[in-house]
Amino acid sequence: MITFANSKGGVGKSTLATHLAIWAFDRGIRTAVIDTDKQRSSSQWIAEVEPRIVIRVADTAEECLSAAQDLAVGHDLIVGDGPAGLDEISRTLLLLSDIAILPLTPSLLDLRSVQQATDVLRFAQGINKGRPEGRIVLNKMRTRDSISKELKATAPQLGVKVAKTVIRDLQAYRDAAGQGSCVTRLGKKTQNAADEIDALCQELLGTFLTELASNGNGKEVANG
Repeated sequence: MITFANSKGGVGKSTLATHLAIWAFDRGIRTAVIDTDKQRSSSQWIAEVEPRIVIRVADTAEECLSAAQDLAVGHDLIVGDGPAGLDEISRTLLLLSDIAILPLTPSLLDLRSVQQATDVLRFAQGINKGRPEGRIVLNKMRTRDSISKELKATAPQLGVKVAKTVIRDLQAYRDAAGQGSCVTRLGKKTQNAADEIDALCQELLGTFLTELASNGNGKEVANG
């Protein structure tokens, strides 16, 4: 399982979770989603874009655990969209995950929220012998923005590996949501955003994709 978590909303968890789930599905990976965010943004978005992806919603830690156990049968990848906050559901998702993604946007408040999330991440790692692997993703970054530049320099000091791929604050993501689609399915007009998502997904799922290919699945990904 790969989970998107943070202690506050508006950092892009649902957008990234949606795009990763659809990206994986489009490459023949049997993908399911657990949506624990009360706004249900990712589950509604994914259901509109790709109704063949199995979605479960969960409002309690018990429901989250049950959904993960059920979806583990018949699926290669489960994508978890965590709630805004670091409550028991967030902790449960992290304990169940192999990879924990912490989106970070150019804001001092977001920087503090990620610092809180890393504490919960370390709690899970202490119980699960180092799992899940944590990864900070710089999201909604603006090329000429001074805060974005400062954040890029500060992020490595948080003690969690920072993804090499940076996701910019592009209108393409908002346009895709408005059209009931995603940037990887809209062709040339969202190509720049699609390239970023492709690079991020390849980076985050690299080891997983290699293992999947070795088992005879995900051949399209393995072959590029």
